[in-house]
Amino acid sequence: MLCLTGWTEEQALVAKRKDGALVVVTGCGHPIIETILEMACRLDPAGVHTVVGGLHFPITTSRISRFGIQFQQIIGTGKGWWDEISDADLTATIAALNQAGVRRLLLSAHDTCDHAVERFRREVHAKVDILRAGSSYTL
Repeated sequence: MLCLTGWTEEQALVAKRKDGALVVVTGCGHPIIETILEMACRLDPAGVHTVVGGLHFPITTSRISRFGIQFQQIIGTGKGWWDEISDADLTATIAALNQAGVRRLLLSAHDTCDHAVERFRREVHAKVDILRAGSSYTL
């Protein structure tokens, strides 16, 4: 949901590596990754090898703050603007990533707070890297 504009669909790319393993590429991750992983796992019950992109978890702070308003906590969360993203939501996402068998997470931190990034690093059973502009990554 993007604030008062209503529900907004966002696309994700699902591809196969040469070894047949699935790779999911998200944009900003406004729809919850659980939905994207569920759809990808329909293509291959073996699970998803790699997730690349944003997951939108500005739980403690927002990287876009104006006039004391934490905009990323309000817009693009997949929830209504009145319903904040919580640690419980993050816990559910981490569980979904682990359940899908994700072995590599290349996370865009542009709309994810440092608290959430650290939880991803500690709790996801995968190699977690934070994407950096200008860097190259081999899938």
